[in-house]
Amino acid sequence: MEVVNFLGSLGQGMEGRRSTDHAYQDRQLIVTATARPVGLRLVGAVDTSNVEAVRRILDTTLKQNPGIDVHIDVSGLEFADVSGIRALVSAAESADDHRRFVLHGLPPLMSRVLDVVGWTELPALNVSDAPFPGAEERRPPDDPGLTAAGP
Repeated sequence: MEVVNFLGSLGQGMEGRRSTDHAYQDRQLIVTATARPVGLRLVGAVDTSNVEAVRRILDTTLKQNPGIDVHIDVSGLEFADVSGIRALVSAAESADDHRRFVLHGLPPLMSRVLDVVGWTELPALNVSDAPFPGAEERRPPDDPGLTAAGP
C-alpha cells in the first residue's frame, strides 16, 4: 500500500475531539458537513479502514446538492493513502458538467500527487489556493492557542 503522510503523526486521537454535527467520525477521522459553502471538512486520516465511509459521504453530498459546487476542506487532513486521494478524485469525476468539486487547503505533497497523475486536469476538479470560506469562524473555541485571527 502506498502512503502519503502530510503533517507527520496524528498525535491526539479523534476520540478526544467534539462530536457534534459530524457526518462521520471514527478513531482517526472526523468529517463535518458544511452549509456555507456546501461541502465537507475532513480532519485526521483517510486510509483503507475508513475510505468506504468517505466515498459514501462524498457521493451523498454530491447527490443531495445537484447543480451546486461542492467544497472540501482538506487543510486538517493529516494523512491519506492512495485510496483516500482516489476517493476525492472519483467524487470529482462523478460531478456533472455544471458544477465543480473544489479542494481547499490541499497539502503540498497531495497536490503534487494529483499533478503527477494528471488528476488536476479533470474539468470538475478545482484545487483552490483560497482558504475554505469561513474557516476562521468555524475553529473550535475551546482549542487552546487559537484566536479569531488564527494560531
